[in-house]
Formats: sequence, C-alpha cells, structure tokens
Amino acid sequence: MDSNLIDKMKLNLDNNLINKKNKINNQSSLEEVAQEFESLYVFQMLKSARKAKLADDILGNKAFETYQGLLDQEYSKKLAGAQNFGIAEALLRQFGKGKITK
Repeated sequence: MDSNLIDKMKLNLDNNLINKKNKINNQSSLEEVAQEFESLYVFQMLKSARKAKLADDILGNKAFETYQGLLDQEYSKKLAGAQNFGIAEALLRQFGKGKITK
C-alpha cells in the first residue's frame, strides 16, 4: 500500500475517534444539564409550596429562611435524581439522544 494512503486512513480514523469522543462528551454534558434543570424545577416547586403556607412559623426569621432555602435545594437535587419527573428525559429527547444513563 501507498504510505500516503495509509496516512490518510490513519487521519480519517483519528478524526472519527475524535468526533465520537466529542459526541460522548456532549451527550454526558447534556445529561448533566438536563438533570440540573430538573433539579431547579423541583426546587421552584418546593419554594412555591413553602410560600403557600397559611401561617408564619415560630422561627420565621431570615436565618431560618436561608437555611430552609438551602435545604430545599438539596431536597430538589435528591428528588430529581431519585424520582422520574420526566423533565430531564424530555430535554434529552428534544436536544440529544436517548435517556439519562446513571
């Protein structure tokens, strides 16, 4: 075989591998962003539920509200990861391929 042809084949193979690696990285990045968006959505749901309370808590000060907000953020991350709300998978269907791989 011609050495030039072999070099072209190697270059083509390298380009294919790079493209495949980029697709994998893009897919995993998309999965991460979709999960984060779902977590943010759940956080907003929790935040709205807290605002709908009928009476003020005894501990209704700014420090407690900050703590409650941080706690809600952590709850939302756990809930979005554990429950199938379907938001992240809908985003993946819209912008990428397939389902979230855990």
